[in-house]
Amino acid sequence: MNYKIVKTLLALTCIHWCAQAFVYSQEEGKEKKPFGLVSSMSQDTEIVFGLTQFENFANEIGKSNTWKKIIELLELEAGLDISDAAEPWGSAMDFIGEDAFFGFGKGTAANLERLYEVIDVINKISYEITGAQLLSELGFGGGAGSDPEELMKDLLDQLLSDEDGKFEKTLAELQLPAFIAGSKVGEGMANQLVNQLSALEDQLPPFVLTSEFDVSEGVKFRSWSVAAKDVFDDNAREQLRQGIGDKELAEKLEKIIDSKKVEISFGVLNEYLIVGFGPDHSHIKFVNKEEDSLMAVSDFQFAKGYADKKILAYNYFSKSALDAFNPPNQFSSLTDAITKILKSIKEEGVDLKKIIPLVSKLGKQVDEATRVTMDSTAGVLYRESGLKWASVGGPSVPGIDAKTPLKLTPAASEDKFLLMNFMEDPESRENSIATVETLAEILHGVGATAVQFQGDPQVGEVFQMFDQMLTPKFLKVWNIFKNKVASGLGSEAGIIIDLKGSMPKVPGVPPEFIKDGKVPRISIFNSVKNRKNLAEAWEQLVPAINEIVAAIPGQEPGQEFQMPDTLSMDGKNLTTHFIGLPFVSNDFLPSLSLSDELFFLTTSKKATDELAAAIAENKNNEISGLVLKVNVEELIQFFQDWIGLIEKNEDLVSDDEAIEVLNNIKQVLQFGEGIKGFNYRKYKEDRWREDWHFKIGDIE
Repeated sequence: MNYKIVKTLLALTCIHWCAQAFVYSQEEGKEKKPFGLVSSMSQDTEIVFGLTQFENFANEIGKSNTWKKIIELLELEAGLDISDAAEPWGSAMDFIGEDAFFGFGKGTAANLERLYEVIDVINKISYEITGAQLLSELGFGGGAGSDPEELMKDLLDQLLSDEDGKFEKTLAELQLPAFIAGSKVGEGMANQLVNQLSALEDQLPPFVLTSEFDVSEGVKFRSWSVAAKDVFDDNAREQLRQGIGDKELAEKLEKIIDSKKVEISFGVLNEYLIVGFGPDHSHIKFVNKEEDSLMAVSDFQFAKGYADKKILAYNYFSKSALDAFNPPNQFSSLTDAITKILKSIKEEGVDLKKIIPLVSKLGKQVDEATRVTMDSTAGVLYRESGLKWASVGGPSVPGIDAKTPLKLTPAASEDKFLLMNFMEDPESRENSIATVETLAEILHGVGATAVQFQGDPQVGEVFQMFDQMLTPKFLKVWNIFKNKVASGLGSEAGIIIDLKGSMPKVPGVPPEFIKDGKVPRISIFNSVKNRKNLAEAWEQLVPAINEIVAAIPGQEPGQEFQMPDTLSMDGKNLTTHFIGLPFVSNDFLPSLSLSDELFFLTTSKKATDELAAAIAENKNNEISGLVLKVNVEELIQFFQDWIGLIEKNEDLVSDDEAIEVLNNIKQVLQFGEGIKGFNYRKYKEDRWREDWHFKIGDIE
């Protein structure tokens, strides 16, 4: 045996294996890092948005039939030539690179809170000042004069004159957010851009200080910093003092301006061109180990579970950042400002004593109805039969019970055009009823006040007559809904629409339409908590509505309109109540269907019978949360079928205008053929989850 040959073969085999291992490790490394520099960002980063492989996605979109049809539509209808955008688009893709991101570092949430606090105080004072001016011009009292300079001075004076100086301190602490952005453009291009920026330093004005700082082991960034006190010279300060006309107020403003500073930083890290700005460069920092990075937090560990997907984009918000974006009691703050304006109205005969507390009450109720809890969140957008999104954490959904299983969604077939289904939090219903009552009281009070201000006795008499005749009757109907319907209905609610209903046999409609035409079938669903209350409500509502209709002026005595008596029909799963109408059938029958567990308001008895049977048969499938489904395929097919029927009827398409309308509809339908539908779900496991899927047939 020739040992040299054996040794050579062994050596070549080892080299091949090593090469394969190196290539595999490189590919595996890429697979494990679909989130760019997140694995190097510090854990005190508060917000991140990222794009990855965006150019590949854009190229795939460009090849799709859906995009081609969009281009055709734009060229035909708007005269746009998309090829003109090819060059700037290419430049943008070069700049975005393989991966791009922007984010905000530590201190961003605190600055947002200060910003919202400043906006809130400014709004309150501005409403008070400008509201008083407006009332004066309308003749309702208030302050006189509307000089903009005086208004601004009044505003500044009130803002900075609080006894403890809290607002002045907030303005002084308010700084630029700690911003950072990066793009993976390759080390060569990144260094070239940094060198070009560095070359500009000789041309910078003297108040710009340049420096260098470490961001990671062996990596330095450049920075340019500017302090407002160095830019705000004596001449500018003198102009401010003269413009304000108040030495003490001007000094306070100077102090606030002097507190501002900005630092711009830039450099290269791992083929990324990175730039940032903020009050300093403390947020421009990176870690060497992934376990010390933002990737190690639980939110990104969730996102990492999607690393094998074709990820397009990702995001992250800390809890403190989301809390800052959603300051509490926003509506109360607005209504408090409105009540201050209302209190300043001084017009004889206009009494707002009852309305003012109601306005404040409404603000608190709306705040309660929209109150959410926040959690840190991360999400990923990826390609899979279109576009999909998955996230964990984030804001709660007010008024939703996200854990109790739903009945409607698991029972509904996929061919429905629209489905929305959720479980209501019982406390939310009580607050909603109270809010509606408060709003109704306000509207009634505003109407009465408007009549008082108008001053016409005849108008006042008419309003009083309607008020006495109709208000008690409307309240009677409202009390039926409040005490019977609201207590009879359960927590689950939903709406479902399909496009498979039979055409009613309406005289004059072409026979082909009645035979082959389809109409939407709409079913509004609720679970049932107390069937007895709902049955009593049905019995009480018809006479109560008849009382309202009978009270409408202009009807001959004894000839008042009356709702016809209702009919009932017992089925296997439901009892259906309906009013006898012309042209109805089993598939076109506006009705109310009821059982011990289910409640439907529907246009089709057949549709609700099918749904009730499907709900009864569903035993194992469970789903919870807020669900929305839109089936675009069904909608397109529905319109295409109707176009086919219309085109067969030559009398309907005999003129050019009708033909043009049909052709335009066909064009829109062709554009939408690639779009299959949209599914959305917000639900809760240990934490809130949000998933959606925009189904596009020719995007994998």
